Amino acid sequence: MKLRSKNNLYTEVIIPALFVYMWLSNTAKTDSFHNVYVLCALLGVLCIFDNYKHRICVSRRVNVTAGVLGAVFAVATVVANYFLFEPIYSLLNWFNIVCSLAGGFFLAYHVLLCGINRLPLSINTDTVRRKHSVVFFLLCWGSIGGVFLLYLFFTAYPGYLTTDSINSLTQIRTGVYLNNNPYWYTVLIRFFIQLGEGLFRDINAAVACYSTSQILILSACFAYGLVTLYQAGIPMWCIAATYVVYTFLPYNLAYSVTMWKDILFGASALLIVASLYRILKKIGRSGLLNYLVFVIGAIGFCLMRTNGWYAYLVTSVLVWLLYWRRNRRLCIVMLVVLILCWILINPVLSALNVGETDFVETLSVPLQQIARVIANGCLLAPEDEAFLAQIFDLKLVAERYSPEIVDPIKFETFQWTGKDFLKDNFGEFIRVWLRIGVQYPGEYLKAWVELTKGFWNGGYYFWIYLTTTFPDTSGIGGFVMDNPINDLFAALFRYMEKPVILRPLYSIGLHAWIVVACCFVCAAKKRREFILTIPVLVLLAGLWIGTPVYAEYRYAYPMFTSCPIILLASMFSGESLCNGKCGAEHTMQVPEQEVI
Repeated sequence: MKLRSKNNLYTEVIIPALFVYMWLSNTAKTDSFHNVYVLCALLGVLCIFDNYKHRICVSRRVNVTAGVLGAVFAVATVVANYFLFEPIYSLLNWFNIVCSLAGGFFLAYHVLLCGINRLPLSINTDTVRRKHSVVFFLLCWGSIGGVFLLYLFFTAYPGYLTTDSINSLTQIRTGVYLNNNPYWYTVLIRFFIQLGEGLFRDINAAVACYSTSQILILSACFAYGLVTLYQAGIPMWCIAATYVVYTFLPYNLAYSVTMWKDILFGASALLIVASLYRILKKIGRSGLLNYLVFVIGAIGFCLMRTNGWYAYLVTSVLVWLLYWRRNRRLCIVMLVVLILCWILINPVLSALNVGETDFVETLSVPLQQIARVIANGCLLAPEDEAFLAQIFDLKLVAERYSPEIVDPIKFETFQWTGKDFLKDNFGEFIRVWLRIGVQYPGEYLKAWVELTKGFWNGGYYFWIYLTTTFPDTSGIGGFVMDNPINDLFAALFRYMEKPVILRPLYSIGLHAWIVVACCFVCAAKKRREFILTIPVLVLLAGLWIGTPVYAEYRYAYPMFTSCPIILLASMFSGESLCNGKCGAEHTMQVPEQEVI
C-alpha cells in the first residue's frame, strides 16, 4: 500500500475537518436543533478520516453527483440560517459564509462517499434462519396495538379531534361534502362513526370506534414493516430499535388516536415502501400477498391526500422506465392502481357533486412572498399595487403577515370578492408575482426559506401533535382521566420529549437528508432499493414548493413511518430468507452487482 505524504494528511483530513468545525461553530446560534448539526458534524469528521484511510475509486459521474449534493447541502444550511450572516456587506460575514459553505460541502460529500464505500453491510444468511414470521407479525401487531389501545382508553378516550376532524364530522351530519379533506377519507370516517353510533348510541363511543379501527390499521402496518425487516435478515437489534420507535415515541402514540388523514396516509406510505421492498427482493413465501398489500397501500396513498396521487404517479413512471423488462407484473399493477385512483378522484367525485378544494391552497408560496414584500414596506409599481388591492386588504396583509405560516394571509386578508377576482385574473396575478420577484428577489428568497425550512433543515421547536379535542357542539370529549396508566403515559411523554439526545428523532430535515443520502448511495451502487425513496422524496419536493406551514410535522409523517425501512434496506444487503420454506431459487438470492 502506498503511504500518503504528510501534505495529503493536511489536505484530506485536517483542512476539511477544520472547515466542518467552522461550519458547526457558525451555526451555533441557529434557531433549529443544533444537536442535529453536531450529529452531522461528528459523522462528517468520522467519514473524512475513514475515506482517508480507505481511498476508494468512484466513477466521474458518481463523484460529480456527490459533489453537487454536497454543494446543495452546504447552500441549504447557510441559506436556512441567513440571519446569522447579516449584514451581508460585512467582510467578516462573507468569510463566515465561505467557510460554512466549504464545511457543509466537505461534510456531505465525505458522508456520501463513505456510504458508497461501506454500504451495504452484509448479512450472514448461513447462520441466521428466520422462521415463524406469522407469529412474529402477530406478536408485533398485538403488542403495538395493545399499547395504543391502553393509551386510548386510559388517557385519550375517545380520541383526539382537530378542526379538520370536526369539519369532516360536520360534512357527515349535513351530507354536504367538500374535498378540502379528501372525500374518501371522510367516507371512511362515516363508516366507523355510523357503525359506532349503531352499536352504542353514543357519539363518544362512535368516535372511539373510529379510533380503535385506526389503531388496528396503524399497528398492523407497523407490524408489517417489522416482519419485512425480520424476513429480510436485518439484525435483530435494528428491528428492536425500530419497534421502540414505532411503539413508544410520543408522536406515534398521539397520532394513533388522532382523527387526521395524515395518519392513514403515513400508514399507506409504509405499506408501499415495505411491500415494494418485498417484491423487489422476493421476500416471503407468497408473492401474491406482497402485491395485494402493495395495492392496498397504493390506494390509500393516492386517496388519503391529494398530493399522494402525484407522488405515486412519479414513482410509477420511474418503475415503468426501469423495470418494464424485469417485472412487468409490478408495472401493470401500478398502472391499474393509478388509473383506478384517478377515476375515484376525478370523474366519480364530479358525479357525486363533491365540492373542489379551494384553489388558493395551491398558492401558498406566491401569496407568502407577496405578503412579505408588502409587510416590509417595499415600494410597488402603482399598477401592481392597484391590482393586488383588488385581491387583498393591503393594510391587513402588513398586519397579519407571519413568516412561518401563510394561513393568516389566506383566511384573513382577502377582499370580499378577492378570491373570485384572483381566479378570473390568474394569468395577470402570475405576471405581477413575477415582476415583483424580479424587483425584490431577496425578499422572495427569504419568504420561501422561512415558509419551508422546516422540511429541509435541522429540526424546529414547532408543535408536533395534540393531546386534546377541539370544542364541538355534539358533546365529544370532556373526559378527565385520573388513573395510574394515564400517569405512566404522561411520564413517558415527558421523558421522551425532554432529552436533547432524542431531538434528532423529531427532526424533519434530518430525516429528509437521510432519505436523500439513501437514494444516492443505492443508486450509485446500482441497488434497486433506491426506488423505495422515490414516493417520500416526491412528497418532500411538494412540501418544498407548496407547504402552508414551515414545519408541520404531520405533513411529513409518511417519511417518519417509512424511513426505518428505507434506512435499514439501504444499510444491509437484505437477502431474502423466505422462512426457510421457499423453493431453492428463493432461499438465498445472489447479491446484486454493486458497480461504483
